[in-house]
Parts: sequence; C-alpha cells; structure tokens
Amino acid sequence: MAPQSRAKQRTTNGQLVGTIVPKGVLVQLTVDQVKPSPSNPRRLFDPEPLRELKESIKLHGVLVPILVYKLPGQEKYAIVDGERRYRCCAELANEGMKIRIPANIVDTPNKMAALIYMFNIHAFREQWELMPTALSLQQVMKDLNTEDTNELHEITGLSVPQIERCKTILGFPKEFQELSLEEDTTKRIPSNFWVELFPVLEETKQLLPDFYPQPGRNGITAALVDKYRAKKIKSVIHFRRIMEAIDTATSAPERNRVAKSLRQFIVTPELETRQVFDPFIQDSRRAQRVVMACERFIEDLQRSKINFAIDGKDEMIAKLLQVIDYAQKVVDRLRGNEPPEELD
Repeated sequence: MAPQSRAKQRTTNGQLVGTIVPKGVLVQLTVDQVKPSPSNPRRLFDPEPLRELKESIKLHGVLVPILVYKLPGQEKYAIVDGERRYRCCAELANEGMKIRIPANIVDTPNKMAALIYMFNIHAFREQWELMPTALSLQQVMKDLNTEDTNELHEITGLSVPQIERCKTILGFPKEFQELSLEEDTTKRIPSNFWVELFPVLEETKQLLPDFYPQPGRNGITAALVDKYRAKKIKSVIHFRRIMEAIDTATSAPERNRVAKSLRQFIVTPELETRQVFDPFIQDSRRAQRVVMACERFIEDLQRSKINFAIDGKDEMIAKLLQVIDYAQKVVDRLRGNEPPEELD
C-alpha cells in the first residue's frame, strides 16, 4: 500500500510542513515536458536495473504513472515520484522511439513536503542507497531543527535503525561520503562500509591511544578505504571480525595482542582481515567448544548414575583415569606448565 498522499507531515512544533495534494488529473506528457526534481534524495541510478526497466517500458510502455507538479510560470512539470521511469523514457526517445509518459498532477508542494513525500513513498517500495538517504535526512534535520530519532521516524517513514545508520554516516567527513556517491558501481564504496567501520574506529581510539593521534581518524579511515579497494577487506561485514576479536580479548595480555595486530593491520597494506583476526576468533570459539564439551561430559556421567555400578567397573575406572590423565595434560599446557611430550 502506498502512503496517503494527503497525509499531514508535522514539524517539531506541531506545524504542518506541507502536503502532497493530488488534482485528480492524468495527463500524457512528452519527455521534453518533464524535468527531474533537483531535490530528489535518490541520487544513484545503477545501470543494470535501469536497463531492465527500459526494456519493459519499450515493450509495454509506462504502466505506472509518474507523479508531477506544474513548474510556476512554465509549461514543464517537475517529478515528485518516477525519475527512473522518466530516465528510461528519455533514453528511448533519444533512440528515436515516440513515447508518452502518463503522469498524475499534484499541487505544487514546498520543498520539505516533496522531500518527505519521497521518503514515505519509498519506505513502501525499493529502498534508496543509504548515503543519498542520509544526506537528504540531514536536510530534513536542518530544516525542521530536530535530530530526535523517533520524531524523524514518524515524519519520514524511515525505520529507527535506518535513521541511526544515517546519523553514523553523517559523522564522516564529506570527502568520504562522496566515495559512496560514485556513479561507477565498481568504484563506489558501499554506504554500509561507514556503518561497519565506525565501531572499529572507536575501538582503535581506545586500544591504541599512542598510535591513534598520529594518522588521526581520517588517516586511519583512508588507510582502510585503500585496503577495501585492494580487496584486503573483502566485505564490509569483515569489520565485524575485528570487533569479535576485540570482544573475545578479556585479559590484559589478550587485549595487548589484539591491539598490536590491529595496529599492524592498519599500517601494513598487504595484510588481510581474516589473516590477522581469525586466529583470535578461532581461539575463543575453540575455548567455548572445550567448555561445552566438559559440561556435556559431566552431565552424561551424572545421568549414567555409575556410582554403584558393578559390571564393567574395571573398564570404567581405566577409561576415567585415561580421561583424567589427558585432562591434566591439557590443564598443564593452559597453565604454562606444558609437559615435554606432545598431546595426542
């Protein structure tokens, strides 16, 4: 279901910021009569989905009318919703195809009303890329003078987690934000890169207080962007491996080891995320498996009620002594009192 076009959107003071009011008029427009909205939050139009939509329009025409308003003093119409359809039609027109764009006309909205309508309608459809969404949300926060997450959720229709991610992205300098607006998808840094990177930067500041100020936050960020482009961070979610390695380090020596590895990872371009941090994660998981195995063993023995067993008593004692001997070797090794012979 699409959002109600007459739904009232309110500022923090309870005043209306404007509404999109349909005139109930459907017109057929040429490409030359339509102009994209300069305030459209959707700034990225990836080529492959556009090619698929263009082929559909070529075969069947525009099935869903775009939403437009008449530009004051002009014979042209600005798009409120439907820029992808318009772009495809413009390409087809340039290729010599005669095409008309069905359009529903609305009253001329103010900038904020149009922006909030776009937010709401796309909450029910395909989501925008996160970076353009964040930049448009920044405009909403500025114009309405609010950063309250719940209020922004009510106004824009964005989910609370989406808004929090947007706020995280907006904390990065513009030079980094621009990397996620690259038209070429092969060069674009994913918007979630900044979301996943943020806690790593925060932990780096805590773990490496002597190292952190020298390259600075921007210098560390730039180094990790270079690593991502060089495929040494193969996925943005690999930042979670770093966080997991930090979280598993509970003692001072362990945290020092992780801190040293984190510093090396940042300053050494050829080091890859899993190569550096997986050993810490594996050690932690191995320890958890040992704890669970011991708990299961004790529970199994308790359920077996062997205290008063007679048959097979000697065999059970022999096996239990074998368990005790092996467990003692493990304990000695963990305590640093490793026996000279290797464990089987």
